[in-house]
Amino acid sequence: MSVPSQSFRNKLTSIAAVGCSCAALTISFIGVAEFDLSITKYVRSVTIHLPWDQLTVPWMAFASDTGNWIGEGWQLVSLSTLLLLGAWAFEKPAIRLVAIQSLIAHGIAALLANGLKHLIGRPRPKFVHSGDWQMTPSLVSGLDSFPSGHSTASFAVATVLAKQFPFFGPLCIAIALFVALSRILRGSHFLTDVVGGAVLGILSGFIATAPLRQWRTSIQDGLRYAAIGTSALFASLWVLSRQMDGGTVGILFLTLGAGAVAGGLWIRRPQWVRRGGTGGSRHLNASTLLIAYGLAAMTTSPLVLSSVGFACMAAWLDAIGRNGDYAEKSPGWSMIRESALIAGLAIAILILVDARGVLPFQ
Repeated sequence: MSVPSQSFRNKLTSIAAVGCSCAALTISFIGVAEFDLSITKYVRSVTIHLPWDQLTVPWMAFASDTGNWIGEGWQLVSLSTLLLLGAWAFEKPAIRLVAIQSLIAHGIAALLANGLKHLIGRPRPKFVHSGDWQMTPSLVSGLDSFPSGHSTASFAVATVLAKQFPFFGPLCIAIALFVALSRILRGSHFLTDVVGGAVLGILSGFIATAPLRQWRTSIQDGLRYAAIGTSALFASLWVLSRQMDGGTVGILFLTLGAGAVAGGLWIRRPQWVRRGGTGGSRHLNASTLLIAYGLAAMTTSPLVLSSVGFACMAAWLDAIGRNGDYAEKSPGWSMIRESALIAGLAIAILILVDARGVLPFQ
């Protein structure tokens, strides 16, 4: 019997990775959808209806107005234009490429968002007063809620900038998240609208930054990062709005989570013993995924654990398919990465212990 070739095995691994990403996205959307009406009702409770709707909480009003302004199409096009002008003035071909890619990503995002808006025909929150609504293809204004155009375009441009300027990546994604938040606070979209827009924007950004012939790889990468992001969002919302399951099942989940986190840290121990020395990425990747899975188990939610589990599996399969075992860039980079991981772990545990159920919606 012939042995499957390496390329065939890599193809199967890629298909499995895409399947896991899609499963994580589906479960996350199901979970996030539970918050759609409760968040909308809360936003309405802090909104007064003058000649125009106005939020009564100052920071919410600021976020609503500022994020909406940042995410407008002409602002994003202006940013790309400024990058083009700067590249021309200072003779920077790399920046010119980024500017062009951001315009392409914006264009793809606009086509996808506007096409789906009218094909799906979901009513905006102000037209929904209960959990029942109908979705049907429509060109009527107000029946174009899914996906959020601002969120789609913002994440498309942010993804391009984050890929090309990794040092500023967290800031770019944070600004896109801020725009998405503003659309919810403004009462223009449900949470699932902006999550759907973010997924489409990430996919648009990955497609725009790679050669067209690599579109399969671009979609695979985009789905993986989108799955990781939506799973993390769902897990955070669940922890901040739900109390921990204190029964037998909850104890089993906590035990599983603590064991997984401890195992992930143990795998990483040689990295610390060498005081930031370099090492293979495969063990570090396995350690990070195991810690993430453990934290998901500590939420005591089977839905969260499933979502994060599929996202972790997608990342693991992707690493296997690419044979990603290589040396770290430098001891300095290793120290920064390890410090960030420990800080993130500490914050996550603090939230799990001290911030359960703090959000004003259930």
